[in-house]
Amino acid sequence: MRTLRLLEERLLRGGRRTALRNAWAAVQEDRERAVARTEAEQALRAVRDRPAGRSGPKDPVAVR
Repeated sequence: MRTLRLLEERLLRGGRRTALRNAWAAVQEDRERAVARTEAEQALRAVRDRPAGRSGPKDPVAVR
């Protein structure tokens, strides 16, 4: 990683280097949002597909 930074500093100066870093950060954030969205969709499907009237035990003590 350090070698890449040094190469980047030599080849890319000023604004272009900053633009590339910002673009990469945006890509990483998009990936994180995509993972979160997928997890949320899966959770919503699990709730939607649960049989009607099954919200959990009414008496948790009786479930032992």
